[in-house]
Amino acid sequence: MDSTRFKRELLPNAIDYFDGIGNPLKGSGTWRSALCPFHNDHRPSLRVLVERGAYCCMACGAKGGDLLSFHMERTGKGFIEAARDLGAWE
Repeated sequence: MDSTRFKRELLPNAIDYFDGIGNPLKGSGTWRSALCPFHNDHRPSLRVLVERGAYCCMACGAKGGDLLSFHMERTGKGFIEAARDLGAWE
């Protein structure tokens, strides 16, 4: 696997990504909230760092360091396939 083909700078903006999947981020500031897709969430318990997409669910404990890891967990896809989905694989 040639990991030099991954271009982190091409990952989408977290706000745009969450809007695109129909789960818009709520609030303002550095950390914003959304419904967590990893459990049956009725109140926004997922916290997202808008600068890089790091996330942590205050209810179920799902967490990751960037938007790529979120997409991988949400879709069940591997690294390369998820990076391609997000337009960060050349």
